[in-house]
Amino acid sequence: MLTAVFSFLGVVIGASLQYFFTRHIENQRHLRDLRSKAYMDYLKCVCEQAQYRYKSGSSEQKELFSRTGDAKARICLYGSKKVISAFSCFEELGASMGLPEQRNSFVQMVLDMRNDSGSEDGAKAKEIQNVILGIHT
Repeated sequence: MLTAVFSFLGVVIGASLQYFFTRHIENQRHLRDLRSKAYMDYLKCVCEQAQYRYKSGSSEQKELFSRTGDAKARICLYGSKKVISAFSCFEELGASMGLPEQRNSFVQMVLDMRNDSGSEDGAKAKEIQNVILGIHT
């Protein structure tokens, strides 16, 4: 009788632990997905702004600014402290790519986003800059 009770308790405790651990892992995965999507959406908006020069005040420009603002808000909600700090630094520098400091700040932000999204930490800042911004001499 005592063996049956302990067996039953073992099954209940094991199932409960499995439920809580699985739920925790799923919550972490969901947060990482939201974070990665926010980072990706922001970078898409930046690329679109660089590729297309929409007429000032046009509906396309307003829609792009709206999507950019949405991505920024989601980064503020889901982004890591390091990414938000790098993003703030980029914004303080004017959030453009005209100066070397601005480009370096943007590249650092992208590296932090990349690391925060679970990518392996092997890319160099210069390589990321060459891919995203092209080669500046």
